[in-house]
Amino acid sequence: MTIEPPQTARQLNPMWDCPDVEAAVATLVSALQRHQATITGIRPADPGRAMVLEEALDRLESVRGRPGFYPYMGSGFGRGPLVQLADGSVKWDLITGIGVHGFGHGDPDLVETAIRASLGDTVMQGNLQCNEEAVLFAETLLEAARPGTPLAHCFPCSTGALANENGLKICMQHRNGAPRILAFDHNFMGRTISMSQIGDIPGGRAGVPLSTLVDYLPFYDVQDPEGSLQRTMDALEMALWRYPDQHSCIVMELVQGEGGFNTATAEYLRPILDRCREVGIPIWFDEVQSFGRTDRMFRYQGLGLEEYADMVSVGKMSQVCATLYSDELNPKPGLLSATFLGGTVSLAVGRRIIQRLLEGDSYGEDGRHARLFQAFESGCRSIIERNPSYFPPVETPCRTPKTEFPHVGGVGGMMRLTPYGGQLAPLKALLHRLYDRGVIAFFCGHGPYHLRLLPPVGVLQPADVEAFLEQIELALDDA
Repeated sequence: MTIEPPQTARQLNPMWDCPDVEAAVATLVSALQRHQATITGIRPADPGRAMVLEEALDRLESVRGRPGFYPYMGSGFGRGPLVQLADGSVKWDLITGIGVHGFGHGDPDLVETAIRASLGDTVMQGNLQCNEEAVLFAETLLEAARPGTPLAHCFPCSTGALANENGLKICMQHRNGAPRILAFDHNFMGRTISMSQIGDIPGGRAGVPLSTLVDYLPFYDVQDPEGSLQRTMDALEMALWRYPDQHSCIVMELVQGEGGFNTATAEYLRPILDRCREVGIPIWFDEVQSFGRTDRMFRYQGLGLEEYADMVSVGKMSQVCATLYSDELNPKPGLLSATFLGGTVSLAVGRRIIQRLLEGDSYGEDGRHARLFQAFESGCRSIIERNPSYFPPVETPCRTPKTEFPHVGGVGGMMRLTPYGGQLAPLKALLHRLYDRGVIAFFCGHGPYHLRLLPPVGVLQPADVEAFLEQIELALDDA
């Protein structure tokens, strides 16, 4: 007797193998690509559509209660790193929804994935009832994250802040209600009540009663590596002495996002992580912004810190967010839930993004992301050489600088440039001039402040880097 292999749950859906569906999907994707051929570069607004944009922005301001940073309203149409706005203009999108759209706008493969997923029976999937897309997403993410780590489980959710809230609850329960958190200066974890208190952004918790106990450690200082490690270890030891057995976890962004794309070396991090391991404090890597963008899918992999990953939170490029954790941290029933864990389309597209990143040449020392950053760094250094007056020494709070703060920084698809000595006012003016020239970027940092790029690394080409850097240089001269 021949035993047939078991079907997957999705194979029970007749829509997956329907010839009519296959033909319809192919027609839709072909139509998309045909129309995308009209987008070849930045272009100015259509004067006849100025009122369309203005009315849309008025409505947006009305429902939000305040205007946006940019007069931005998308048309729902774009091609790779280029996006078309409601006024018909086309711009380089180099911030991608603060790092969400890693494959840019209208990627045909992701559109096809989304169309197929949209034929499912539900728009949203939840923790009480889900379809196989939720399992496939979690399995694919875990498979990418697990090698060399103790990570064993994945709990998807709808936002990065919720992934971090879930992580905090898991750690607190594991540590029998230990109320304190070790975190780093300039970190950012989201905008819920708890996360806004852990994040080191005063404006993000203005007026919020402080109920979360946080001990901040100084982060790696590129101007004084040895001194910064000593200062961090001193602060860590003081916190451990002052509050023995009271810390539920240590949480860190290995590349600080909102804090200024600050990076740290493995040599700096290992003594800190070893000390936390000695006293039984779970180690949590917050990769919500760095996920997928650096020289490896996870930054802890690029730094060789897999063994320390007790918990990892991801989001943005993954479309659906998640908390990954070890079997030791696996919480008791009832601690984690939520009506929504993610949309069916988001789960399918998120899984496809992970697959494409792993199947392609994105990672490694000579991978796509590394090459893109090299092109960015080289181009920026040329701009600085030609325009030294726009790049004075960067003003930082470092008390013992051994070297100057670098004007170019980041890693992979997390890129920053620091003009005007890191001052915010002229940087904001530059960003608006860039926007008018057809380049959408943003800022990061808490002083110094930096021009921040989170470009669509999945589709960006080195030639594209040269093109948008040309606009940045021209915008500097527009001042």
